[in-house]
Amino acid sequence: MTNIQFITDSRGRRVSAVVPIELFEKLTRNSDIDELFEPVQNDTGASDRVRYPNEVINILSTKGCTMQAAWRIYRKLTQKEVAAALNIKQSTVSEFEKSERPRKDNLERLAALYQCSPEQLILE
Repeated sequence: MTNIQFITDSRGRRVSAVVPIELFEKLTRNSDIDELFEPVQNDTGASDRVRYPNEVINILSTKGCTMQAAWRIYRKLTQKEVAAALNIKQSTVSEFEKSERPRKDNLERLAALYQCSPEQLILE
């Protein structure tokens, strides 16, 4: 075979080979060699069975915000409007959205306003 380069150890023994990509692809196309595949993480979480609107996930992804903020934006509300609806300060809404461990009662109030379930306001 041409265009194959060998890598040797200090004693001159071949330990690796550099092959053209076409040959590599041909050799690995129908192979079941474990080293060719990356392991898939299969951790389960509480939110695995929760469904989210595609638009909310798009907002979450493009804006890099929290799930609570994504729902607020999806419902076309400002933090100020949410604060007025819940009779709290805008800064409190901001804190809700930043919280890594939101309180259950806060999630329930926001879920009622956003017309979703409390579970949809968190992503684990």
